[in-house]
Amino acid sequence: MPVNDSIWGDRDVHPALAEYLADVDPRLLDVGWAFESAKSVKYDLTDQSMLNHVRNGVFAITWLNEVAPSFDAYELDDDDLRRVIALFAVHDLHKLRGEQSMDEEYDIPREEVEELVDALGVDEFGPNLRIEDFHASAVDHANTWNSKPEHSTRTYGRLRPYVRLADAFASCPTPESAVVERNQRALDVAYPDTDLELRQHTLDDVKGMLTNLLNGAVSEALGDRVSYEPLLVYQDGCVYLTDGDAPDVTVDDALIGDVYNRLQSTIGDSHPAYDDHDALAENLSTQSQGFYTINDQDFFYAGARNLLYAVAVKATQDADPDADPTDSMAETMETLNDRLPIEIDTTTRVAPGYARLVYTFERSFVAPIVDAGSTDEDSLTLTCRLFEVDEGVLDGLRELREDDDIDLTAGGKWDYAYAIGQHVADRARRDGWTGNVPRHVAKLLVTNLDALEEEWEDAVMAAHTGRFETELRAYIGDVLRVDGQASPPTEEMNGLTDSFEEHHAIRRGKTCTFCNRGTTSTRKSDMEAPKSLTTFQAGYSNRISADAGQPEKLLVCTPCQIEFSLRETGSSRRDAGRIFVHLVPDYFYTPTMWEFYSEEVFAQFTGEAMTRVGHLASAMFDLATSDADRSSPAPCAELISTVLRESTRADDGGGRSMVESIQQDFESDAGFGTQTLSFYKPRDNDTEFQFFGVFVGLSVASAMGLRAYVSESPIPDLRGRDFPEMAKLDAGFSTVSGFYGRDIPLSKFRERLGSAAALIGLGYELALDDARFAKYLRIVRNKPLPGSYLLKRAVQGSDDGGAARYLLEEADYLDHHGNLTNDMQITTETINR
Repeated sequence: MPVNDSIWGDRDVHPALAEYLADVDPRLLDVGWAFESAKSVKYDLTDQSMLNHVRNGVFAITWLNEVAPSFDAYELDDDDLRRVIALFAVHDLHKLRGEQSMDEEYDIPREEVEELVDALGVDEFGPNLRIEDFHASAVDHANTWNSKPEHSTRTYGRLRPYVRLADAFASCPTPESAVVERNQRALDVAYPDTDLELRQHTLDDVKGMLTNLLNGAVSEALGDRVSYEPLLVYQDGCVYLTDGDAPDVTVDDALIGDVYNRLQSTIGDSHPAYDDHDALAENLSTQSQGFYTINDQDFFYAGARNLLYAVAVKATQDADPDADPTDSMAETMETLNDRLPIEIDTTTRVAPGYARLVYTFERSFVAPIVDAGSTDEDSLTLTCRLFEVDEGVLDGLRELREDDDIDLTAGGKWDYAYAIGQHVADRARRDGWTGNVPRHVAKLLVTNLDALEEEWEDAVMAAHTGRFETELRAYIGDVLRVDGQASPPTEEMNGLTDSFEEHHAIRRGKTCTFCNRGTTSTRKSDMEAPKSLTTFQAGYSNRISADAGQPEKLLVCTPCQIEFSLRETGSSRRDAGRIFVHLVPDYFYTPTMWEFYSEEVFAQFTGEAMTRVGHLASAMFDLATSDADRSSPAPCAELISTVLRESTRADDGGGRSMVESIQQDFESDAGFGTQTLSFYKPRDNDTEFQFFGVFVGLSVASAMGLRAYVSESPIPDLRGRDFPEMAKLDAGFSTVSGFYGRDIPLSKFRERLGSAAALIGLGYELALDDARFAKYLRIVRNKPLPGSYLLKRAVQGSDDGGAARYLLEEADYLDHHGNLTNDMQITTETINR
């Protein structure tokens, strides 16, 4: 059944879930539950809104109902599932009643329950439920001494185990907390005739796309090995459902190797660019010696066969019959013509173009095969045989190799390639390859390579990705935990440098700039990353050595290098100095929820999407100030859609390109866990850039119901579990943390977004000039009534004073909430004076 609500798109899902998303979820927004606390840092818990608490429970129990039958467990019919969802939606009514003593917490009158049921429309959603059933859920869902089991009904008593189970899952901020004994008992009560068990895996490090793909590889390996079925998806792990007699999983070298192989395969299949030979050809850079440079990362992602095709594409483009060769090219080709039984065309760049294919093939494919001992032939002979060069030409090339008067390899060149390149051009004409030379020449080479006695791909991949395998196996062994069990030290893990020793004992040691991780390599040069990969120049660091005399070369560990390369594929913007919004679930996704977010919501954040900040601020202000009174709900669901729409407009709708996802076009089922958005706009000054970056990022997070960590570093140095608040700014945002706060709890989330939106509305009324917001923030900090001050300036600057008529609410809100250090009572007294 398709879901019609705009935020969720139009997808086929379970009918009960589709109806919930279309009919009930918007009402949760309209009654203000997006900013109401179900769990709060005030009580030493990780922030969770009432909206997300209900969503989590609904998605979890619906997905559990779909996967449980695969373990011969009971499946709720559609009507009972709807009843469970309806009863669960109202179960936390006591949290909306203000401060209550423990004795009075569940003293909830029937009329109050009836009011909430009417506001949410769950009486129509859950078939044949009476108000007594809803009242029982509100007062008897907890197994505590102060609950009211005497108010239970027969219907509620039958469905209570599933309401309890949904609540248990919805309340777990980490995979470890989701598999505790209390949740296992709740699962046993809900499914008494089966032996179901909860298991989990976690990762001790989060990077972004690599984390998602690693989560996916681990999940796939555990599913195939021990039949683990994914149930709850976290930023840094996953909770599984399995049989109680499933064997315990040992994290050992065999599992690490399995996960690595699956990770490499998954990456290659996860994005269309890795199978796009034209796109891969664009990554090849031409060297003066006459070959193409292929990044080892490309071998890791795309594989040897795809890169061979890409080299053929690039060479065919360079084999230009209308271009003149250089003098050096012409001289070399004339020398070869004098000594070989082949006529090389010295008037065009056809032979030199194909020669680049030949030399690249020899360097990157043939040489590793020869070095691995997979053949008795030398590199020149094997290259000629694979291209099916005539014996006479091959013999002539061998004679030239022995001639001391001619050096065809001087200066790093391999000028034998001109003769073989001419052979390719002749073969293309003779065999009618014109129009599709790359496919034919690549097919010829692959066919001949496959005919070799030894497996050529293993030798080629080992030469180019062996370092990646060593580093990633060490990384997987270091960060992976399955059911709380870690890997014992492996050969690769023992080879890792110690970050502490590298940082303190060795000046400029081998330590990653972004995550402080070490390396298994003995060469510091293996960690040196160009700005073209990271977009950061030498000198950037999240830590600066006290004795550093000049900017160091940027050192990046292999996992971070892979992360940057994945982002290069998944995003179009490569600007330096971006702001990154790392979005984490509140508290988790289910596989269905992850698919929704990835394919319907985040898919809108393309490089072409435009953001109209003024319209976004207007929608955000309306959302932040909407009336949460259940008797007259504001249309918050529409405002949420407006916030997302104003963040991702089509390019003909006005605005500026500011925010995009870093994982565009990656398969959503290839991995799971985290989503990252990058923000960039022309920068007038650091203050306004950070102000708007944080505002746009947090507005998007609030609309999606996600928690956020906002940083200048592309790699988050905190996981979602490392901060309990709804949002957190890293240390680089010193210029705006005084306005937003460094740690933003859910209780202040609406207020900070409303204040920022109000300031934007007032500021844009004064002038459409982002540079002025540094001054406006000083006004907010220094003036007792900043909203009134800015409104007065706007009225004075307008022709008719009309600004006062539609910006009074913004000014009043900014007066009361703009300054974090202002006391509300003092502000009110100031206004009254």
